[in-house]
Amino acid sequence: MLEEQWLNVLDQCGIGAFDGPVADPPGELQTAANQFNVGKFWECHETLEDVWKDTPYPFRLFYHGIIKTSVGFHHLSKHNRNGARVKLRDGVTLLKIFQPEWLGVQTDRLLADTAEWLPLLETGIIDWAKLDSQPRPRILIADSQDTSA
Repeated sequence: MLEEQWLNVLDQCGIGAFDGPVADPPGELQTAANQFNVGKFWECHETLEDVWKDTPYPFRLFYHGIIKTSVGFHHLSKHNRNGARVKLRDGVTLLKIFQPEWLGVQTDRLLADTAEWLPLLETGIIDWAKLDSQPRPRILIADSQDTSA
């Protein structure tokens, strides 16, 4: 799988070995962040899908990390433990590449906040009411207007 090959390369040399994206972040990134921040996780995923597909490797993995994280929280909202666990774990793996910030997104914060959810999904019996009441992570973008607050 191409993604696995890129992950192996990035494990060895890091994202810094590649010239960063030259373009400004697409407007869809702010839209997706706003959607994520108000709990519209599936919509966030949909907003970034074409951006992800149109972005070359290895930089497309940044969008894929946000997409997988968003889908993980979508599964969580549907009480799909396995789907949430798998997608959040994938999101954490991809977000680790783009630390501490990428295209203005504070990836270190999103990574840390998302990683805190994984142990909650590994426990025996899940108290869904308790999990549902806990605030979800937010995607913070430097120098942007977050209209979801």
